Amino acid sequence: MRQNPNMIRTLLLLSFTLIFLLAYAVYGASSNSGYYVYESEQNSTSPELSAIGTNPIYQNGKTVWIWEFETNTNNLTWINVSVEGGVENSILKVINIDGNFWSHPELGDALNTDTNCADRIKKDGEYVWVTIDCQVGSTHTMSLENGNGNFISLSHPDPALRDGGTVRSDDYESGLAEVNSIFNRTHESKSWQISIEVEGDHTEVNPSVEVSYVNEKIISVELFKIDAVTEMLWSMAALIGCFMILLVPAFLVYFISQNSTRNERKELELALEQDKIS
Repeated sequence: MRQNPNMIRTLLLLSFTLIFLLAYAVYGASSNSGYYVYESEQNSTSPELSAIGTNPIYQNGKTVWIWEFETNTNNLTWINVSVEGGVENSILKVINIDGNFWSHPELGDALNTDTNCADRIKKDGEYVWVTIDCQVGSTHTMSLENGNGNFISLSHPDPALRDGGTVRSDDYESGLAEVNSIFNRTHESKSWQISIEVEGDHTEVNPSVEVSYVNEKIISVELFKIDAVTEMLWSMAALIGCFMILLVPAFLVYFISQNSTRNERKELELALEQDKIS
């Protein structure tokens, strides 16, 4: 049985050809991906709370504490309220006067990955955000079962407005313009109100209430690039590994056939010599 040695040359040539094509593909993807990555910076602010009227006030069998504050509406993302030292089973109410915002009791819980605040769908030719788990409105309430609690809310559920993202564009200028059109926005209202309400006379209690809100701003817009050298090395390693699966059996078959051919030739030469002697 004779094995064509050109098979080995063909496989090697095919391997190097694919490696060259892979190198060109990696270079093309790294030189101009068409995607621009933007990063944002968070600025957290703790506004001063102003009590409204007599605080607290006891009327109609309930004790009520009321405060108000204002936020910077430019690229406003998170609005958080924490309460400590309140009365058990009191009700926290957060109001955005003339505005809407989004919240859910488990929003911001890093241990809960099942909460999906909202989803973006296409309706009547336009994309709109619809609620999934969150509630949207100008007023949200939260029960303070042990007198303490953390209320977390969003001005808008779009993740592109927080922590950066990516856009696809032909050049840097149009990419920057698209980033600004997506990211830069102004919230509807800067005026907020917080109240805590509980049954009974608890005017001796003075709960501690803290508010923090986050404004974000773009700090960089860059063309997405990959490390061509690293990607090339990993790609070549994978490609060589795949071809080794093909080349090793081929080489084994080739060497076995060559060895078999040599043995047959020796047997034939030995038989011819014996014929000459006889």
